[in-house]
Amino acid sequence: MTAIAPEHRADFTARVRSAAAVLLITACAALVYGLGVLHPIDDALSQWRFRLLERPPSATLTVVEIDAESLRAAGGWPWGRDRFARVIDNLNGAGAKVVGLDVDFSAPSTTIADDALAASIRRWPGQVVLPTFDQQVGRGADRRQISTRPIEALAKEAVLASVNVPMDSDGRVRRYRHGFDTAAGVRPSMAATLLGRPPSVSDFLIDYGVDAAAIDRISFQDAYSGKFDPALVRDRHVLIGSTAVELGDQFATPKRGVLQGVYIHALAYESLRAGRALQSLGVPFLIACSALVALFLRPRTASGYAGSLRRHLLVGTASVGLPVALQAWMPISLDAGPVFVAQGLSLIWLVRNELQRRAQAVVQAREAHLVQLADHMRESRDNISVAHDKLAVANVALDRALKARTDFLAMTSHEIRTPLNGVMGMTQVILADQTLPDGLREKVRLVHASGETMAALVDDLLDVAKMESGTISIVKAPMDFRRLFDETLAVWSDKAQVKGLSLTGDRAAAPALIEEDAGRLRQILFNLLANAIKFTEAGEVSLSASVDNGPLGDQLVLTIADTGIGIAPDELERIFEPFTQVDDSRTRKYEGTGLGLAISRRLAVAMGGELSVDSQLGVGSRFAIKLPLRAAVATSETTAQPASLAAASVLLVESNPLARGVLRAALSDQVAALEIVESTAQAREAIALRGCDLLLVEGKALSVFERSAIEVLDEFAGTVRGAKIVVLWGGEAAEGLRLQEAGADLVVQKPIAASGLVERLKTVFTFHDLDEASPAHPRRNAQQPATRLKVGAL
Repeated sequence: MTAIAPEHRADFTARVRSAAAVLLITACAALVYGLGVLHPIDDALSQWRFRLLERPPSATLTVVEIDAESLRAAGGWPWGRDRFARVIDNLNGAGAKVVGLDVDFSAPSTTIADDALAASIRRWPGQVVLPTFDQQVGRGADRRQISTRPIEALAKEAVLASVNVPMDSDGRVRRYRHGFDTAAGVRPSMAATLLGRPPSVSDFLIDYGVDAAAIDRISFQDAYSGKFDPALVRDRHVLIGSTAVELGDQFATPKRGVLQGVYIHALAYESLRAGRALQSLGVPFLIACSALVALFLRPRTASGYAGSLRRHLLVGTASVGLPVALQAWMPISLDAGPVFVAQGLSLIWLVRNELQRRAQAVVQAREAHLVQLADHMRESRDNISVAHDKLAVANVALDRALKARTDFLAMTSHEIRTPLNGVMGMTQVILADQTLPDGLREKVRLVHASGETMAALVDDLLDVAKMESGTISIVKAPMDFRRLFDETLAVWSDKAQVKGLSLTGDRAAAPALIEEDAGRLRQILFNLLANAIKFTEAGEVSLSASVDNGPLGDQLVLTIADTGIGIAPDELERIFEPFTQVDDSRTRKYEGTGLGLAISRRLAVAMGGELSVDSQLGVGSRFAIKLPLRAAVATSETTAQPASLAAASVLLVESNPLARGVLRAALSDQVAALEIVESTAQAREAIALRGCDLLLVEGKALSVFERSAIEVLDEFAGTVRGAKIVVLWGGEAAEGLRLQEAGADLVVQKPIAASGLVERLKTVFTFHDLDEASPAHPRRNAQQPATRLKVGAL
């Protein structure tokens, strides 16, 4: 066995001692921190950081104080609950968003007072938050949780929030929770409830850098008498709580001394709202930092005593400055106490080792230097290798992420639009209820408008993704162009009128019936009219349609002209790039994704046409769409079918409960009779017993028993006894064309809004396919009269 050289043995021994010292310093720092000895140091540093980073409140919260003056005015405590009812009515009447009360309503009261408060809560549904308080009592096996909550008559009418204020072992309030575990589940805290945050049992450190004294406040007596400035309440959250010393709702804090409970909740609200809910990096992280500090400050022969002192100075500066920088940059609170302990012990270790080092410096200096250099080179090599490996992994992940983004957006149109259509359909149904209160109607209207905006944005993003992946499809079919033209003007006339603009249209020179993709044509017109109205402050916007008999054949020309701000010549092509707006001082105020023009041009090209623009700054813009024109001429024959959708009986085949609810709401008032079944088997039974005028089938309901939708529809079309068949199709457009060949009178490509579906269904009773005995409908009754469309070029 080879003997270990004495110098190697000494080096190994020194390393072991160094590691042991680092572990010992880390353990001491952890022990001292765990015993709470460092609380005064950390509190002093946190107070200094809060003062250094002090900021004003958000001016979105107002505190209504139950102060000494209010107690004297009311003649004592507790008060009748009708007194709180009046304050709630006054505050909400002045425009408050939500009124939260940090007041105990669990004790019995008079029936009249309880009824008054309950009635006030009912008058402001969802705008009154009542408190609950949960606490653990008993010990061991007798330990149980007691929940104090408002009496049932009040609790069932109001939003409930927990007003528990957690205290640390030294009795100070540093933390606040998003919610608390109760027998009924996780209940959100008062601050989280006011901001509509999801409940959880996680906690955070309150940002005491907010100046609590600057939070707007109103005396309860002034709120009761109505003698307050409405501007302090309008569009704000209001929190009612006691500040009178007599009521004893006071807590010790690390910066502000003693604060009332209502201001603890207020500061927690301000922390959450400003994204300043501070998170402690945790004991393991602090101990790890202490270990790193001890490791970094360990005595090193090669660096010398002066270098070690400089590292101590660097660590000391970082221990003070880094927590400030972190807290200013992100909501993180870093306690420096363990680091100071580690640094102090490391300094003692340094002085001791320096005395030893000087005795051995002459002999060991060169060897120590060479060892340090070797370690540094090895560490650098390893770091370079690791960085290279990480960069390779990151590049692969980036490529996958880019492909996944395009594939995801291109393939999930149905999954995104289905819940959106559900929300918008249901809100439309709610708005149709004439008994709906005005306040609730306005909220539902805002939800519906937001849904429309979100649906438009999703449509734009999905269209861009489809265009990038090459999956955008154009399905041309006979359509009533003049009707689309008039409906488009009608949709935008109100928005133009709101801006004081004149919106005019001229379609006299255009044919009534054409063959085109109506949905995509409507999309182009909507995008261009939206831009014209958005960028026009005064004057007029016009939409005109004409026919151009050029050398390439007949073309439908649609022109949108405005008297808006205009576009500079060097920007005329750039505006058709995705996510682009003209970015100068005149247009910086206009919102938008910058996708509308890019999508419109690509759609025009996909439809075989083009989109061009002519504009002049300060004068206006003129967008022209040119599309190949194929006209469709309708000829009427005697028919046994209903004259309109309103006179038709409709059988709906839909397996999705949400979609059934939306379609029921959309169609019930539009048809003579509506029956809904879940499968084609049930549909056959219904047709055999009662028949129908229109069979509306969701595409997925056709694919059963491993058979394709085309096969099922081809077989099914022969049993409908003359009813018209419309398929709601979410698959590829090419499959939709084959469904028409299999017997469908109309294939409606999803996604489509409920209102848009009704308009498409109306066309079934105005325009039908060519003679139903044609090869496109081999299973339909050739003797049944029908209205036909003759398609050809003008």
